[in-house]
Amino acid sequence: MTGYVETLKFPWSHTDLVRSWVIVSFIISIIGLAYISMSAGYGTIVPQLFYFPILYTAYFYPDRGMYVACSCGVAYSFVAAFFIVPELSAVAGILVQVLLFVGIAAGSAIVLKNRENIHPALPADDAKTVQTMINTGESDRIEFKLQSLWSMSLSMEGILASESAEIRKYRNNASKFIIARSIAGFLNTDGGDLIIGIQEDRTNNITRIVGIGEDYHKLHEKDRNPDGYRRMIVESIIQKYLPEVFDTVSRVIHISFPFLSGRTLCHVHIMPSDKPVFVITGNEELFFIRVDASTRSITGKTLTNYILSRFTSP
Repeated sequence: MTGYVETLKFPWSHTDLVRSWVIVSFIISIIGLAYISMSAGYGTIVPQLFYFPILYTAYFYPDRGMYVACSCGVAYSFVAAFFIVPELSAVAGILVQVLLFVGIAAGSAIVLKNRENIHPALPADDAKTVQTMINTGESDRIEFKLQSLWSMSLSMEGILASESAEIRKYRNNASKFIIARSIAGFLNTDGGDLIIGIQEDRTNNITRIVGIGEDYHKLHEKDRNPDGYRRMIVESIIQKYLPEVFDTVSRVIHISFPFLSGRTLCHVHIMPSDKPVFVITGNEELFFIRVDASTRSITGKTLTNYILSRFTSP
């Protein structure tokens, strides 16, 4: 592998499928209630029930809320057509309600997209700030990585001979998975900063700034720059392994490229997420948190208790 050639994908995670079923179930149930209530002469509150699937969709998928709103409008109009008196006022009432569906979806999308365009609060991203983080060392809020693409050049022989569980399992994508795991750990805990381009000598307790030049060589020539590197992180790591935050990535993740000691670093500033974020790998959904200076996976009862305490509002 000599370049970044991964095709842009739009994966559907298990969570996406569950939410889709919830939306469809909402709409089907409301259509049934609308038919029953209108046939009994009680149709006043029925249109408002369609707000639930519209707002639910708009919250998680702002770009798709309009499709659900139009679907609800068509469904409501079709059901109402069986029971309304063909008068101008009745038809106008239905059309106004349908337009209200669309307006709610559009308004919600605008509000949410404006929130996305607001960069997460982060310290002044200059050389001095990042240098201070490097001097401080790794902690529950700071993590260093040497490269994000080192596994792309591994041979099959090297993969099979490796003692690393990540390399044996994820092969040439191991380094991308590890970066995704670190980002997820910060998202699910209290946020933090991931700095790529730092070499650590744990034996001698020495930290060196080496930059992301080696990663650049694994990208196409046109992408060997900060913009190309940012696209690689967003499209090849966040979109692939963290699809739940891809649509709202700018709300919780900010990527910058400070210049220190003649080297370009990649600084990923991560805000804490307001919902659980799983790392999606094939059929697996893995949950990571930040504990001290390491990223750890939790499962079972521990995972359930953590989600209830961390993400459930009091």
